[in-house]
Amino acid sequence: MSDAISAINAVCSLIDKVGTWPIGITLIIILLGPWIYSVIMMRVMETRFERVIEMYKNNVKLVEAYEEMSSGMQEILVMNTSKWTETLEAIRTNQFCPAHRTVKKKMEDVA
Repeated sequence: MSDAISAINAVCSLIDKVGTWPIGITLIIILLGPWIYSVIMMRVMETRFERVIEMYKNNVKLVEAYEEMSSGMQEILVMNTSKWTETLEAIRTNQFCPAHRTVKKKMEDVA
């Protein structure tokens, strides 16, 4: 028991010489540190969430712009396809070269 009493006296004399500031600061850090960290992390996550919301709003704008562009492209593709169909038909009927023009037969010429 005397060893325990001497250890307590040594700790008390050490606290008396150093003061209570280091112990108080350590207790404050232990007790309030997690709360301070939680508040800081909450703010960081809040700003990150706001940026995610902004990113989704920008994605909606991008999709709307792409939709407008694709409707214009659909008209161009339809017109392009029809013109290529006309071109292929003209090539098949061979109407551009006089030496190879297809002779169209009429009903009067068949007899």
